[in-house]
Amino acid sequence: MPINKDSIQNLIIEGELGKAIKQMLELGKKFSPDLLNETTLLSARFNSLEKDKRSGMISQDNASMRYAQIGNSLTYLMEKVQDNWVIEGQENAAPAPSSVTSRPGPTPGPSQQVILFLAANPKDSSRLRLDAEVRRIEGALERSKHRDKFRLEQRWAVQIPDLRRALLDEQPSIIHFSGHGSELGRIYLEDITGNGQEVSAEALGNLFELFLDQIKCVVLNACYSDTQASEIVKHGIPVVGMNTAVPDSAAIEFSEAFYDALGAGRDLSFAFKLGRSAIEMYNLKAEDIPVLKMPS
Repeated sequence: MPINKDSIQNLIIEGELGKAIKQMLELGKKFSPDLLNETTLLSARFNSLEKDKRSGMISQDNASMRYAQIGNSLTYLMEKVQDNWVIEGQENAAPAPSSVTSRPGPTPGPSQQVILFLAANPKDSSRLRLDAEVRRIEGALERSKHRDKFRLEQRWAVQIPDLRRALLDEQPSIIHFSGHGSELGRIYLEDITGNGQEVSAEALGNLFELFLDQIKCVVLNACYSDTQASEIVKHGIPVVGMNTAVPDSAAIEFSEAFYDALGAGRDLSFAFKLGRSAIEMYNLKAEDIPVLKMPS
């Protein structure tokens, strides 16, 4: 059977996301390096989810939500597939990459810094463009001069056990949380039903203190996360937070510029300033919302 836009669309409709990703990879290999790169990243997310589901690390509800997010991302990628792209007679497409690494590249080495992207958008909260944010971060790192020095790992629909296991498994240098925060100074992860689970600033700070030997920076790209940042920095960790509600557009522009700078070899202070500059350049009127807390 030929591989084309229609065949992939049918697989998405039927819920055959793994097969759809394999076919998308084949089209990317032949017609579009950009499509191949983005699909490889999506494949890593899919394989990571499959692994977590097989091991029983996530609930069925959680898995269903994450499959839906991947399906939405596939639908977005379909916009890049041209109608005249056809591969004839490719019934056995090449398998999707099995790595859980969130971007293609060389085998991680001991000098690589792991960036752990944590996403939570509980079903009882407003929708955020988290997929758009992580795509921009991936792009910033992938095109950077020092891209081989970073490895991006992703966890979606994060629950409390997911957070501690990711810290143990990935040993991240940079933790990037993207999601919701409350005016009371708490972030929202997800509970087993997919609804919001509040986590206090004190609890998060105490957790990160256990990993002081590895964590170099925390980015809390969530509304009202300044309170969280003030608590975490007491434990000797630099933190980026938001001092009020932050628009999606400003959060995304900040993230891309921030990792543009880190990928270019600049330090944390410069990366923070470049992120604020990006918000200002787009005239989003929110450049004063990000704040950088440095240990005294």
